[in-house]
Amino acid sequence: MRTVLLLMAAAFVAATPAIAQKKPAAEPAPPTQEQIKEASDTLSLIVSALNSKEVPQETKNGLFGCLYQNPLGKLGDGLAKTLDENKDIDGSNPTIRLMVLAKICGAPLPAASDAPAKPAAPAAPSGR
Repeated sequence: MRTVLLLMAAAFVAATPAIAQKKPAAEPAPPTQEQIKEASDTLSLIVSALNSKEVPQETKNGLFGCLYQNPLGKLGDGLAKTLDENKDIDGSNPTIRLMVLAKICGAPLPAASDAPAKPAAPAAPSGR
């Protein structure tokens, strides 16, 4: 038994330098100024949506989860790519950008029936 332990320890010591000599993965290229701007705009859009009273809580939860699970650069690139591929979408409208980002993230969008209803007409005064 003692021999087996000594052989296992020797094998581990022999393998340790090979494990330690693995080269680290190449570092990714630093982001371009355009990528930084896209990521900054995306973060600003998400923060505005999270602070808005007009955005449904389910959509906020979906956007936050998406931000938590994905790098900001990936979200910014995805939004820019989608807007570039769909020229009919008005990318200057923040509401449209938010809807595209929510769709990319899989966040639930408010249904047409969730739109605020027209205010009810005031009740007629009672003649008492």
